[in-house]
Amino acid sequence: MISMQTAADMAIAYREIEVAEKLLAEIKEALAKAEVPDIRDVFGRQQRALQLGVPNSDRGHRLFHVPYEIAIPVLEATIASHRAALTTLNQKAASELAKPETTRG
Repeated sequence: MISMQTAADMAIAYREIEVAEKLLAEIKEALAKAEVPDIRDVFGRQQRALQLGVPNSDRGHRLFHVPYEIAIPVLEATIASHRAALTTLNQKAASELAKPETTRG
């Protein structure tokens, strides 16, 4: 059986890839048309740039107004990183499946 942690890690990686690919496609499509990508915050306000941050209570760091052109290589690297992680996680899952299950009694 695949461990709960491995399954969760795989699900998170797949979700991050899905979100990053969607955002990357939106940005590339808008920039190809010489438009500002129509990305909105939770209040429906259009954002003219992205934010990059590390949320961590009083030690958090955030950059505001990260240009979309910079976001493209960041998103591409994120996608590649999660795909590489999935390769490792798939191997881990296969080895977990190959182990005989122990019965609890």
